[in-house]
Amino acid sequence: MGILQSFRQRFDKFLYSPFYFVVLGCLAVLANVFGQELIAYTVLLLLAACVCLFGRDLLPLMPVFACAYISPSAANNPGVNEQSIFSLSGGGIYLGVLLAVLAGSLVYRLVKDPDFGGKKFLNQKRKLLSGMCVLGITYAISGLCSGHWAEYGWRNLLFAAIQFVAVAGLYWLFSGSVKWEQAPKAYVYWMGICVGYVLVAELLGIYLTKEIWVGGTIHREHIFTGWGNYNSMGALLAMMIPLPFYLAIKGRFRWFGFLSAFVFFAALLFTCSRVSMIMGVLIFVVSYVFYLIHTRHTKGRIVIYAISALIPLLVLLIFQKEIQLLFSRMSDIGLDSFAERRKGYEEGIKQFLKYPIFGGTFFPVNYKELYVWAQVDNFTALFPPRWHNTLIQLLATGGVVCLFGYIVHRVQTVKLFLKNPSKDKTFVALSILALLLTSLLDCHFFNVGPVLLYSAMLAFTEFKLDK
Repeated sequence: MGILQSFRQRFDKFLYSPFYFVVLGCLAVLANVFGQELIAYTVLLLLAACVCLFGRDLLPLMPVFACAYISPSAANNPGVNEQSIFSLSGGGIYLGVLLAVLAGSLVYRLVKDPDFGGKKFLNQKRKLLSGMCVLGITYAISGLCSGHWAEYGWRNLLFAAIQFVAVAGLYWLFSGSVKWEQAPKAYVYWMGICVGYVLVAELLGIYLTKEIWVGGTIHREHIFTGWGNYNSMGALLAMMIPLPFYLAIKGRFRWFGFLSAFVFFAALLFTCSRVSMIMGVLIFVVSYVFYLIHTRHTKGRIVIYAISALIPLLVLLIFQKEIQLLFSRMSDIGLDSFAERRKGYEEGIKQFLKYPIFGGTFFPVNYKELYVWAQVDNFTALFPPRWHNTLIQLLATGGVVCLFGYIVHRVQTVKLFLKNPSKDKTFVALSILALLLTSLLDCHFFNVGPVLLYSAMLAFTEFKLDK
């Protein structure tokens, strides 16, 4: 056995072990909590390049994308800090070189791999790609004939391209670059646990370093990081909640999967994201019911019932005052935020009624008071404010044409999960459902990070779980 072959075998063993997820998670926490993005991204991107050059296939890139997205610290939020490490003067050139190395490694593997490269990759049958392309086309022509292309045209096309890549990019990549017959069925669930615990660590870091409770009042506006605020963290945690339940059904790590689901649920409550909390409770209950249905060990169920009853009681007893304060504060915030959203919804419907066929572009054309969190002009010029509701976003952006594109895509995804139903697909479906439900009152389906995970999970479902 040659040295290179021996290295590849050991490297693959590492990539498909729990320790790989631990390393990725620690790198994300190192960047986000301790502000060491340059170190973390150097290791992440070089490790990803090694996966492209030496790995069995490209499946281990999936958690790299997930962890890279949730790595930026609050100090390096590109929407707030114009001199963040992502700017040309702050480290952007260095990161660009690393990305170029990764891109070159990726292209080389996709072209040269004897098992899935070249024409094999391009000719891979992808059931969901046609619907994704239809949706992407409707994004691209949004605002056509509205009279606002002179003002927003190129920016609208660029943002539409970002949205399309988020929806279809990882699906297209992983569907043709993974040896699915060898892929572990639990890989996507371990990725969910990795992301979930990174989010828990980031949230803990925020509570330890920022003043969240001040004078008997919760300041949830202090719950933010380099890639999103409390709503973003809450939505991702809601997506992660169903995934550990799968691991709790069978195997050596049932206790760990069950415990992780409760940890993620508890962390979700402390994001103070009202929409994510409401939808997260629903997703947690449904996931728990499916978990109990698929659990076979009667004695194990009795222990689980006891733990399930004990943990919430302990949380209520220990944090009684904080929880009362949290929910009373959420009630007050909820009334205020609903009034703001209702005004935005009304204006979004007005934009649709004015441009019913192709909409008025991703940018609000007449209503300039739509909430914008970013403060850097170059950032807001590219990333427009959103309407905080998937349906209204589609109609205001691209009219009935964009809504049609979304329906085509959604019908294909629903058929994927309803055909050959299984417990393997159920918990991924619940994770995606969490994204779609939170997007009814927020803009998460039009945020890059959650949709990247969505895209990757669709590929995993179609090519591994739907067998």
